[in-house]
Amino acid sequence: MKKVIMIAAMLCCAISGFAEEKPIELSKEKDPHKRSEVLLPTASIDGSILSINFIEDTDAWVYVLSSIGEIAYSTSQTTQQTIIDLQSLGDGVYRLRIVQGNEIYEGDFSIEE
Repeated sequence: MKKVIMIAAMLCCAISGFAEEKPIELSKEKDPHKRSEVLLPTASIDGSILSINFIEDTDAWVYVLSSIGEIAYSTSQTTQQTIIDLQSLGDGVYRLRIVQGNEIYEGDFSIEE
Protein backbone atom coordinates (compact mmCIF):
# COMPACT_ATOMS: atom_id res chain seq x y z
CA MET A 1 0.00 0.00 0.00
CA LYS A 2 2.87 2.37 0.81
CA LYS A 3 4.35 1.77 -2.64
CA VAL A 4 1.06 2.67 -4.31
CA ILE A 5 0.82 5.91 -2.34
CA MET A 6 4.44 6.78 -3.08
CA ILE A 7 3.97 6.14 -6.82
CA ALA A 8 0.77 8.21 -6.86
CA ALA A 9 2.53 11.08 -5.08
CA MET A 10 5.44 10.94 -7.52
CA LEU A 11 3.06 10.99 -10.49
CA CYS A 12 1.21 14.01 -9.10
CA CYS A 13 4.50 15.87 -8.66
CA ALA A 14 5.64 14.94 -12.17
CA ILE A 15 2.36 15.99 -13.77
CA SER A 16 2.25 19.30 -11.88
CA GLY A 17 5.79 19.96 -13.08
CA PHE A 18 4.53 20.11 -16.67
CA ALA A 19 1.90 22.75 -15.93
CA GLU A 20 3.43 26.17 -16.05
CA GLU A 21 1.55 29.38 -15.50
CA LYS A 22 2.82 31.97 -17.97
CA PRO A 23 2.18 35.66 -17.35
CA ILE A 24 0.54 37.64 -20.14
CA GLU A 25 2.20 41.02 -20.58
CA LEU A 26 -0.61 43.57 -20.77
CA SER A 27 -0.19 47.04 -22.17
CA LYS A 28 -2.61 49.93 -21.89
CA GLU A 29 -3.82 51.84 -24.91
CA LYS A 30 -2.48 55.34 -24.47
CA ASP A 31 -4.87 58.27 -24.09
CA PRO A 32 -2.92 61.49 -24.72
CA HIS A 33 -5.25 63.47 -22.44
CA LYS A 34 -4.65 61.33 -19.35
CA ARG A 35 -1.50 61.64 -17.29
CA SER A 36 -2.33 59.62 -14.18
CA GLU A 37 -1.07 56.06 -14.01
CA VAL A 38 -3.40 53.29 -12.94
CA LEU A 39 -2.45 49.80 -11.89
CA LEU A 40 -2.86 47.38 -14.75
CA PRO A 41 -4.79 44.17 -14.28
CA THR A 42 -2.65 41.06 -14.39
CA ALA A 43 -3.29 37.97 -16.48
CA SER A 44 -1.73 34.55 -16.97
CA ILE A 45 -2.34 31.40 -18.96
CA ASP A 46 -1.78 27.88 -17.66
CA GLY A 47 -2.48 25.39 -20.45
CA SER A 48 -5.93 26.56 -21.50
CA ILE A 49 -6.86 28.22 -18.17
CA LEU A 50 -6.85 32.03 -18.38
CA SER A 51 -6.66 33.95 -15.08
CA ILE A 52 -7.28 37.69 -14.83
CA ASN A 53 -6.84 39.68 -11.61
CA PHE A 54 -7.82 43.25 -10.83
CA ILE A 55 -6.83 45.31 -7.81
CA GLU A 56 -10.48 45.43 -6.69
CA ASP A 57 -13.92 44.31 -7.86
CA THR A 58 -14.55 45.95 -11.19
CA ASP A 59 -16.87 45.95 -14.19
CA ALA A 60 -15.00 44.88 -17.31
CA TRP A 61 -15.44 43.08 -20.60
CA VAL A 62 -12.95 40.34 -21.45
CA TYR A 63 -12.36 39.41 -25.08
CA VAL A 64 -10.13 36.73 -26.56
CA LEU A 65 -9.34 37.44 -30.19
CA SER A 66 -8.08 34.89 -32.71
CA SER A 67 -4.89 35.45 -34.68
CA ILE A 68 -6.98 37.08 -37.44
CA GLY A 69 -8.73 39.45 -35.01
CA GLU A 70 -12.08 37.68 -34.69
CA ILE A 71 -13.70 37.43 -31.25
CA ALA A 72 -13.20 33.83 -30.17
CA TYR A 73 -14.54 34.35 -26.63
CA SER A 74 -16.11 37.19 -24.66
CA THR A 75 -17.58 37.67 -21.22
CA SER A 76 -18.34 40.43 -18.76
CA GLN A 77 -17.06 40.26 -15.22
CA THR A 78 -17.57 42.19 -12.02
CA THR A 79 -15.18 40.51 -9.61
CA GLN A 80 -11.56 40.93 -8.62
CA GLN A 81 -10.54 37.61 -10.18
CA THR A 82 -11.79 35.81 -13.28
CA ILE A 83 -10.81 32.30 -14.34
CA ILE A 84 -11.81 31.12 -17.82
CA ASP A 85 -11.29 27.69 -19.41
CA LEU A 86 -10.43 28.26 -23.08
CA GLN A 87 -9.99 24.58 -23.94
CA SER A 88 -12.64 24.82 -26.68
CA LEU A 89 -10.47 27.30 -28.61
CA GLY A 90 -7.66 24.85 -29.28
CA ASP A 91 -3.96 25.46 -29.71
CA GLY A 92 -2.86 28.76 -31.20
CA VAL A 93 -1.91 32.37 -30.63
CA TYR A 94 -4.54 34.71 -29.22
CA ARG A 95 -4.88 38.29 -28.02
CA LEU A 96 -6.47 39.15 -24.69
CA ARG A 97 -8.37 42.46 -24.65
CA ILE A 98 -9.80 43.82 -21.41
CA VAL A 99 -12.12 46.82 -21.58
CA GLN A 100 -12.53 48.46 -18.18
CA GLY A 101 -14.52 51.69 -18.41
CA ASN A 102 -12.60 53.90 -20.85
CA GLU A 103 -9.40 51.87 -20.46
CA ILE A 104 -8.31 49.09 -22.82
CA TYR A 105 -5.58 46.59 -21.96
CA GLU A 106 -4.17 44.07 -24.43
CA GLY A 107 -1.65 41.25 -24.46
CA ASP A 108 -0.81 38.23 -26.60
CA PHE A 109 -0.65 34.64 -25.39
CA SER A 110 -0.69 31.13 -26.77
CA ILE A 111 -2.57 28.00 -25.86
CA GLU A 112 -0.48 24.84 -26.05
CA GLU A 113 -1.91 21.59 -24.81
